Amino acid sequence: MKQIIKLFTAALTFSLALPTFAQELRTSYFMDHSLFRHQMNPALLEDPYLSILSGNINAGTTGNIGARDFIYKLEGNPDYPLTTFMNPNVSADEFLGKLHKSNRVDAYVNFNVLSVGFKAFGGTNLIEANIRSNTNIVLPYELFEFAKTTGAREHYDLSQFGGRSQNYFEFALGHAHNIGKKVRVGAKAKFLLGAAYFDIGANQFDATLNQDEWKIQTDGQMNLAYFGYTPELGKGVAVDLGVTYKPIENLTISAGVTDLGMIKWRAMKGTFNKEFTFDGFEEIKVGENSNGNNIEDEIQQIGDDLEELVEYTDEGEVDVKQNLTPTVNAAVQYALPTYDKLSFGLLYTGRIGGLYTWHQGMFVANIRPVKWLEIAANCAYSSTGFTYGGAISWRAKHFNLYVGADRIVGKLSKQYIPLDHTNSSVNVGVAFPL
Repeated sequence: MKQIIKLFTAALTFSLALPTFAQELRTSYFMDHSLFRHQMNPALLEDPYLSILSGNINAGTTGNIGARDFIYKLEGNPDYPLTTFMNPNVSADEFLGKLHKSNRVDAYVNFNVLSVGFKAFGGTNLIEANIRSNTNIVLPYELFEFAKTTGAREHYDLSQFGGRSQNYFEFALGHAHNIGKKVRVGAKAKFLLGAAYFDIGANQFDATLNQDEWKIQTDGQMNLAYFGYTPELGKGVAVDLGVTYKPIENLTISAGVTDLGMIKWRAMKGTFNKEFTFDGFEEIKVGENSNGNNIEDEIQQIGDDLEELVEYTDEGEVDVKQNLTPTVNAAVQYALPTYDKLSFGLLYTGRIGGLYTWHQGMFVANIRPVKWLEIAANCAYSSTGFTYGGAISWRAKHFNLYVGADRIVGKLSKQYIPLDHTNSSVNVGVAFPL
């Protein structure tokens, strides 16, 4: 079970360091050229097409923290250029002033392996295979306050922390058709094979000063499963549902919900429901000249401190049912009557997952000046801040190439690490309309 603490730490570090994941290109929701917008609303499955491996490739993350919040450069000290927030030369006010009540990093992968859309049964049908990965890390303000200002207060509530990762193969069968002239409905049935997962969280996690030691009182659990540890993959099912409605010409109202389902895992379970003492966090330095330590050493130290803070009891193997994180998309789009190639849309996205719930409102302007070219631009505000992005699509009779980004990356370090936040994405794909 020590592996889950190391996975939790590695997932946070990796998410901060590399902008490598996303789930869907929401900017494309209103684009007629988009062949993959059915992944946000299955009623938007309209055109037959073929995609193999290169059809939908995403890269990006969301989050309200970045490397600059935790790693600092010390001016005038060439022998010790970089350090973490734990260095006494970094003031508590400077560090804590950058943080939020809930500090989060979310990473989502949806890599399309195969997708075939075809006309039959009175509508458009879909056979699809994807590789999916959803990772969420949430760390409360009081955890960092406890680490940085240990002793300034006699009690800290650390319970609002958590981490989880779901990694699985998805096989989907979909269908969409019109009902009259104004309504279109769609649905997908999805069969899931889980490859790896971890989940850690607490109902109670209190740190109380008791003379010269901290008394930790906890009530929580953590689970870990991965293929290889057990001879079988996790198994699960899910559904997507969607509808579009055109009450008048040029106006479209739509809504969809995806990932209503669960996966059953054979997992290692650990519980932390006890009282124990904790000596506190050690000062950590980062950089080539930090007393001989390298980045791997520092990650190990963070993991060791967390492992000491989270004492658990190994409960052995159990069957665990883990719900997926449903996503709701609701939208309204209006095309100009005098020039219907130009439209404007509002899209609400809500990812519903308890501690990991995330909301976004996006405004999109979309134009198709000629039949083969479509361009969209967006601005959005979400649980992780303000973002903007865009997409462009070139579509011939049997070829479609598109490039887009829901969230244009901010300032990066020389090592391409996001400095201010982890809101970034890139989306590239090639598909073949039939």
